[in-house]
Amino acid sequence: MANLIGSSLFTGAISGLNANYLLMLNGANGLSLENILNPESDTIKYTVNQTFRSYLMTNFNQIDLDGDGLITTEDMTNYSAKLRSQGMTYNELSQLCVSGGSSMSSLLDTVLSNFTEIDTNHDGRVTQGEINAYRINQEIKDVKEKYPRINPTQMSMFYESRVDNTESTSDNEDRVFGG
Repeated sequence: MANLIGSSLFTGAISGLNANYLLMLNGANGLSLENILNPESDTIKYTVNQTFRSYLMTNFNQIDLDGDGLITTEDMTNYSAKLRSQGMTYNELSQLCVSGGSSMSSLLDTVLSNFTEIDTNHDGRVTQGEINAYRINQEIKDVKEKYPRINPTQMSMFYESRVDNTESTSDNEDRVFGG
């Protein structure tokens, strides 16, 4: 179950990015910056999430790895793999998860609110593993708060002496009981 949490956030973000890219691509061999800025049809202009279009414009050069001026399907596949393996920045998460739906919004809010704590290696990116580790650590913390350890120094002790009149007093047993 732990892997489903971080991976669901990344899967939602990346699938949203790819879906919007494919809508904009609309059968072409690639997307130019001009296609992103001024989509050819109103359907694409109003169907494609504006946040994703903005993300593509802002990150065009990072996605167009071969520098040919087009974001191709291969470029998008490579970029998606890079996001999965290297993680996402605060801005990438907030932009790419915007249309992830209500099931992801709680997780996204948690990740964005605790981004610096989740980013344990302080590289400015969070990975699926870091999100999952944070969630597990939070669950452990919650359990510890709900079920605090009993502190043995706060326990009372009492002694019971068993005296049997038929036996000598040297056979008396002393027992210690913790409370």
